[in-house]
Amino acid sequence: MTPLFSLFEGVMFWVILLGVYVAVGVVVGKLKGDVRKAKGKRRNELSPFILFAALGAAIVIGYARIGVLPNWLFYPGEILFIMGYAFTIYSISVLGRYYSTYVEVLPDHKVIESGPYRLIRHPNYLGQIIGVVGLGLALQSWVSLLILLVVGGGYFAYRIRNEEAFLVVEIGDYAKYMKRTKRLIPFIF
Repeated sequence: MTPLFSLFEGVMFWVILLGVYVAVGVVVGKLKGDVRKAKGKRRNELSPFILFAALGAAIVIGYARIGVLPNWLFYPGEILFIMGYAFTIYSISVLGRYYSTYVEVLPDHKVIESGPYRLIRHPNYLGQIIGVVGLGLALQSWVSLLILLVVGGGYFAYRIRNEEAFLVVEIGDYAKYMKRTKRLIPFIF
């Protein structure tokens, strides 16, 4: 059985994977450090550790060479992964102090309608979905890709419904904002 990656590709995969998640963590940590002293209303939700479990399973399956896809998908997959998470970081940055890893609002919370939020309500999740598709392709396994899509898709679908129901109640302008924008894909959905 051929290995999943050449030495170069293996190093590239891990450097990009860890680098992207460290970059997201730095941005989120900076925003949380600046703001989370303020108390707001919070809603219970699914744990993001579900996503990390799916990520771990996808990597193990990719390395086990289960459901093998063509090797040439590694590079487009890495590009999609980087682009998806770059868009996620940008989207989080646009939210600024209103960003939270929880579904919550701050006392002075308002609807953000700049940057990607002009067209879609959840660009952060769109970026992450693009990223996990890229990761599944980089792992060159349709089983890994399927796990990431099913778990990630289910998680984000639940989170979006939960978040929107909460924000409609907590932020008066959110219902109007929902009528003007799409959830994930501009002009379509």
